Amino acid sequence: MNNIHLAINGQQSGPFDPETVKQMFDSGEADANTMGWMDGMDGWKPLSSNEFAFLGLQTAQPQGNLSPTPAQPSNSQSTKSNSENAHSTTAPGTFAIGSAISEAFQFFKANAIGSMGWLILAIIIGCIPVAQIIVPLLGVNFFTCVKNFQESGKKMSIGDLFDFSRALDKIVGPIVIGVLIGIGYFLLIIPGLILTFMWMFAPCVQGDRPDLGFIEAMKVSSRTAKGKWLKLLGLIIVLAIINLLGTIPLGLGLLITLPVTHVALYTAYSQCKRT
Repeated sequence: MNNIHLAINGQQSGPFDPETVKQMFDSGEADANTMGWMDGMDGWKPLSSNEFAFLGLQTAQPQGNLSPTPAQPSNSQSTKSNSENAHSTTAPGTFAIGSAISEAFQFFKANAIGSMGWLILAIIIGCIPVAQIIVPLLGVNFFTCVKNFQESGKKMSIGDLFDFSRALDKIVGPIVIGVLIGIGYFLLIIPGLILTFMWMFAPCVQGDRPDLGFIEAMKVSSRTAKGKWLKLLGLIIVLAIINLLGTIPLGLGLLITLPVTHVALYTAYSQCKRT
């Protein structure tokens, strides 16, 4: 079932899952006149419309003034309901390097143990020949932890990293992307750079939308990154400098800067969705 964007007090909010929308309706935070949008719709419509009948809301036909309709979410004009942004015809919004890094440090401050635990686990498991195959899964699940914290304030736990739902996509996706990018760099530097910018958000998409297959996540990443390559290059440079500084105190600073780097990448992706 698709997540739903709502226009509340003239501001775009969400996306929310259907159960959350029901709770908002029951609490009075949303009503029949509240404008909503979800993947596959041509435009914003009130919650009383047939498109939202599956919610089972006790609504009457909208009367009077409707909630102001914001611009349709620029990160989703897909025509397939199960592939958010996978076939989008317009590029999503943009991100701010400074705020992405600032939000990343805020996440680390609130989730320091979990963040460092993820990194240490990834390093240890990565040294075990058979077990190392789940390292990409830990990375995707870490992005899901970031999403949950940013959207609901839920702090991460080490157990969250071992979510094996859609494990094949979470494991194979990052590996395939890494191999293809590596081939691009091996053949010529430029193709490798292009593929890096196109697919650098793909694991973030998987963490955000675990219902998507890794190929669809690659498509969403490509659409999200379109037109932002210079800014992404700037983000990479800034994060590289931060990690370089992290190596100064005997490399211990990397326990902070490497998780922050990953959170900043997800935050950049998340900001593109919001705008």
